[in-house]
Amino acid sequence: MSVEIDIKNYSHLTREVFDAAVKRGLEACGMVAETYAKQGAPVDTGRLRNSIAHAVVESEKAAYIGSNVEYAPYQELGTSNGVTAKHFLKNAAANHTEEYVNIIKDSLENA
Repeated sequence: MSVEIDIKNYSHLTREVFDAAVKRGLEACGMVAETYAKQGAPVDTGRLRNSIAHAVVESEKAAYIGSNVEYAPYQELGTSNGVTAKHFLKNAAANHTEEYVNIIKDSLENA
C-alpha cells in the first residue's frame, strides 16, 4: 500500500506578509519620529520645521528622519560660534525607542 503525499511550500507568502508588516511598522515609526522632531525643532521662520521628513528604506529595514535645509546640521549639532545644539533629530529618534518597539510589535502582531 502506497500513500501519496503532496507537500506545498507557502513560505513565500509568510515572507510577503512579514515584509509588509515591517514596512507598515517602519512607516508608522517614521511618521511618529518626524512629529517628535518637528516638535523639538527650533522655530524662527518655520522653514526648518517644515522641512523635516522621514523615509523608509525597505532593504535596510530602517526609517530615517532628517531635513534638507542647509542649516539643519548647525541647529542639530551646534557650532563653535555660539549656536547651541538642539538635538531635535537625535532626541526624536533616541528618546522614544520603547514606543517604536511597540509600534513594530503591533504591526507584526496584526499582520
